[in-house]
Amino acid sequence: EGEITRFDERDTVFSREALAPGSPEEREYHERRPEKREVDEALARFILSKMERVEGGADPSVKAGANGGHLARAVYEAHFLTSAALALPDQVDGEPAGERIEWDPAEASRRIKEFARSIGADDVRIGPLRPEWVYSHRGSRPFFGEGYVNPPYFAGIPEGYQGSRYGERIELRHAHAVSMAFRQDKELIATGATRAADFEVGRVYAKSVIASIQLARFIRALGWPARAHHLRNYLVMLVPVAVDAGIGELARTGYVVSRSLGANFRLSCVTTDMPLEHDEPVDIGMQDFCEKCRKCATSCPARAITSGGKTLVRGVRKWKIDEEACLLYWGRAGYTCGICQAVCPWTKPRNLFHRIVAAIAVHLPFMRRFLVLGDDVVYGARFCPKPVPSWLREDR
Repeated sequence: EGEITRFDERDTVFSREALAPGSPEEREYHERRPEKREVDEALARFILSKMERVEGGADPSVKAGANGGHLARAVYEAHFLTSAALALPDQVDGEPAGERIEWDPAEASRRIKEFARSIGADDVRIGPLRPEWVYSHRGSRPFFGEGYVNPPYFAGIPEGYQGSRYGERIELRHAHAVSMAFRQDKELIATGATRAADFEVGRVYAKSVIASIQLARFIRALGWPARAHHLRNYLVMLVPVAVDAGIGELARTGYVVSRSLGANFRLSCVTTDMPLEHDEPVDIGMQDFCEKCRKCATSCPARAITSGGKTLVRGVRKWKIDEEACLLYWGRAGYTCGICQAVCPWTKPRNLFHRIVAAIAVHLPFMRRFLVLGDDVVYGARFCPKPVPSWLREDR
C-alpha cells in the first residue's frame, strides 16, 4: 500500500546483536536509533550467554569442557563456520567470463533450474529482482578493509563489489533472482529449541550456501554477472524475493510457506543479468488459511508471532513478528528454535494423502477451517517435541 521503502540491514536483530559495545559502528547506530539501545544490550547479553553455553554445555548440570560442550561447539563449527568461509567477496561475486553464452530465456531458465536441482535445491523458481527488496545499507558481517588478506581463501575484493563495509549504501541492479529452497528434516526441527534443531538448521544452511556459490559461478562462467546471496552474505531480502519468484506465499510466521515444502525450509538465491524467463507468483490461499489457523502463534514459546491481524510495515500489509522476542528466546534456550516451522499444517511428508489434502486446501476455501481442526486431531493441537537423537544428546 503506497510506496515500499527499502529496509536497512543494520536494523536486523542479527546485525544489532553483533555490534561490539563502544565500537564506532555501535555508537553511530544507537545515536540514530537510541530507542533500540536497551533491547540491543539485552540481545548482546543473551547471544554471549549462548556462546558461553556452547563452550560449556546448555544444561546447568553440564560443566564447562564436558563432552556436551565440545559437541555443541563441534556442531556449530561444522556448519556455521564452514558457511562463513564462503562469505568472502570473491566467493559470492566475481568477474564473468569474457565469452558470453547466448540462450533463449526459456532455455536458459530450464538449464539454470536443472543445474540448481542437481546440486541440491528442492525447489527453484525465477522472478524479478525488485529494487525495494535490496537492502538499503550494509549491516552484517563480514566487513573488509583495504589490504585484507586471508590466503588461500581470499583473492581480493572484486571490482564493483557491493557491501564490503558496514553502513555502505547498496545499489544492486541485477534484473533477475533465482530463488532456491532447501528442505529441513522435520523430525529434527520438531525437537524444539535443541542441539538437534541447531544441527539441522546449520546443515541445511550450509547446503544452501554452497549451492548458491556454485550456481553463481556457473552463471559467471557462461559470461553473465551473477552474485550469490546466502546466510552469511546477503544483499537482498530472500523472503519477498522468493514470493515474487513463486516459491510460496508469505505467511503468519514471517516465513514463506510452500505448497510442497510447507514452512520447513531455508532459502538462498542468486541474482543475475542473464536473460531468464520468470515464474509467476502463486496464490495457494495462505492468507485465508493463516487467518483461520494461528497454530504457529499459539505454539510460539516467545509469543513472537501475532494471533491478531496484519499491520502496515514499510508499505506492505502483513503479519509482523516480534523479531526481538524471538531472538531473546533463542538466547535463553541456547539453541535455534524452529517450532513454528514444525507445527505449520503445511509442513507434512510429500505422500499421496498429504498432496490430496494440500490440493483441497488450495482449491476449496470453505474446507480450510475443517482442515485446521483435522490437523489438531491427527497431529495434536499443542506442540509436542520429538526426542533428540542419541548421538546429539548431552548424556553418554
